[in-house]
Amino acid sequence: MTQMTSVHIKPCNIGQSEAHNQRTKAYLDHIDAEKLYIRKDLIPDNQSWTSEQQGDMTLQQYYDAIGRMVKEKTGRAMQTKERERVNKKTGKVTKIAGCTPLREGVVVCKADTTMEQLKHFADLCRQSFGITAIQIHLHRDEGHYLDPNDTSTWKPNYHAHIIWDWINHETGKSYKLDNEDISLIQDMAAEALEMERGVSKLETGKQHLERNDYIVAKQKRELDESKKQAEKLAKENEQKVLACDKLDKEIHDKQVKTNRENGSAILSGLAHIAGKGRYAQLETENEIMKKQIAAIPQVVAQQVETLTITYKEEITKEQKRADFWLTECNKQERIYKGLITELKNREENLKQKLQLRDKIIATMKAGLTEFLRGFTIICQNAINAVIDFAHGYCPIKVCKPLFSYLCI
Repeated sequence: MTQMTSVHIKPCNIGQSEAHNQRTKAYLDHIDAEKLYIRKDLIPDNQSWTSEQQGDMTLQQYYDAIGRMVKEKTGRAMQTKERERVNKKTGKVTKIAGCTPLREGVVVCKADTTMEQLKHFADLCRQSFGITAIQIHLHRDEGHYLDPNDTSTWKPNYHAHIIWDWINHETGKSYKLDNEDISLIQDMAAEALEMERGVSKLETGKQHLERNDYIVAKQKRELDESKKQAEKLAKENEQKVLACDKLDKEIHDKQVKTNRENGSAILSGLAHIAGKGRYAQLETENEIMKKQIAAIPQVVAQQVETLTITYKEEITKEQKRADFWLTECNKQERIYKGLITELKNREENLKQKLQLRDKIIATMKAGLTEFLRGFTIICQNAINAVIDFAHGYCPIKVCKPLFSYLCI
């Protein structure tokens, strides 16, 4: 059976994320085992990866670096707190969420999920939406026991934490993803991890539970399922007992009827010379009838199995055909959505380039105007100098002004 995956994304809690993901000693000493159980013997099976973009910085240092970059790019400090906007005409108050430059996604995995698959998923997200993974942590040590006193009832909770940088470092603005984009991320996770996509909450109406609440709810659900399964088995066993009692009664009734007929035949045979031969024949027929009765369940089961196999094969073929076309449809839909998102990003980048070019042209125009003004002043000064020279006198004061000769 194919396992299902899902991705839940929320703002990164910088104060707790690194301690939880790196399994620090202080964190392990203070966790509540009733809400979150971590097997220390399985901690070595965990895997972690940090991008070169983060380097040796802590999450807090990286967060502060993003704040400085946003201030440099936009000229405004990064707005991290929720604020309200009031419409002056209607008086309607709209809440605007604060900027969340770092976001953490919890990805449901399976036992053989690899770090390479998670990196591939992160690359798909970066190519489609621009968001960049700076940390990936694959956890194989979390889970719970169905029965705390029985270690064989361990149920692992395989998952991974991905820390995303949600800021466009060229513009200083955060990426905007809508519900369709988040849905596409779920599709890409299922494809990259080779798992089945979970059913969208838009269809189920269910709300996401945080990790501790989810574990408690899952334990309760498994306990309820175990009780229902036990009740179902008890009812099936009761039905089987009733069926066996009914079959035993039918066999008993047939045996009594057979014995009665055999007894009559014996009494009748004693009155005839050939009675012993007839009794032996009835005994043989009785044995044959018993064998036939005993074989009835097996014959019926074989016939049912034959018909079931035929129908199962047809159903399997149709299911494979339906899965194939569904996969193709989902693939084409993902490609289409990816192209739409890429087009949006290209339009945004083109718009920014055009704005930058307009600024450059305006600057060049202003420079050219200034140059022409200065050039005009220089030319005017040169003309005035020539005129002044033409009206001047000869240095030896015996010549007329140069302008006089020019006039002649």
